Amino acid sequence: MDIEFQTSVSGGKGLISLEGDLDNEASGEALRRAFNKIFDRGERTIVLDMDKVQIINSYGIGKILMCYKRLQAEGGTLMVKPLKGFVKETFELLMLDRLFPVDGSSGGGAEAEA
Repeated sequence: MDIEFQTSVSGGKGLISLEGDLDNEASGEALRRAFNKIFDRGERTIVLDMDKVQIINSYGIGKILMCYKRLQAEGGTLMVKPLKGFVKETFELLMLDRLFPVDGSSGGGAEAEA
């Protein structure tokens, strides 16, 4: 079964809405596809919305860092929506909360589906 994450562009930012666990090859590949979809459109500020992610492990963190590194090489920024629960604890433990700025803007209507 293919996993797909929703993507959109709003207010000059690409948004990837993740749902489910980010802890295996299938979910990591889905994140890579969603990231490439927005990145290839020229967006260099991308926000990850992990509100519906319950579990994340080193595999998922690795894929997020891959996206971060690719954006950094292009002068871009990878942001996260405010985190909660296990995902927030994991980010704090690994000090990733210091690496990724938090996007506090509301997730209102998307300008364009990516």
